Amino acid sequence: MSSLIGTGVEPIRHAVTVEADQARTFGTFTRQLATWWPIESFAIEPGKVRDVCVEEHVGGRIYEVLNDGQERDWGHVLRWEPPQLVTFTWEVIQGPAFTEVELRFKPLGPALTRVEMIHKGWENLTPLLMDYYLAHQSGWPMILGRFESTFSA
Repeated sequence: MSSLIGTGVEPIRHAVTVEADQARTFGTFTRQLATWWPIESFAIEPGKVRDVCVEEHVGGRIYEVLNDGQERDWGHVLRWEPPQLVTFTWEVIQGPAFTEVELRFKPLGPALTRVEMIHKGWENLTPLLMDYYLAHQSGWPMILGRFESTFSA
């Protein structure tokens, strides 16, 4: 695993196409995370999350709200350009260095949007944290697949 650090680590890339217009797709991703994100297993405190919130501005927090009202940060918004783009730090992997997730929402038609995700910055992590890379490599397709399926349900 440490050999990945020396050679550079490719960003994780995944894309899905959803049956919704660009604004609805962006809004569902950013305002309704808890309705489609697998919070029962992919959260800082799985099984204890009642909501996931995005503060809609640069510097805003992305965080889970636990059943008891406590909050756990997932990251902070770096770019906020609705309905085309949101970029945020991914702080779920314990720092001091964080990775970054960029999502682009590209309209393909009046009710069709391509969502392109790039998760980068893995080279900033220590070799001990690189196991997270493999977990995210397999996790993002499942998570974005869930997002995609919310529009066809």
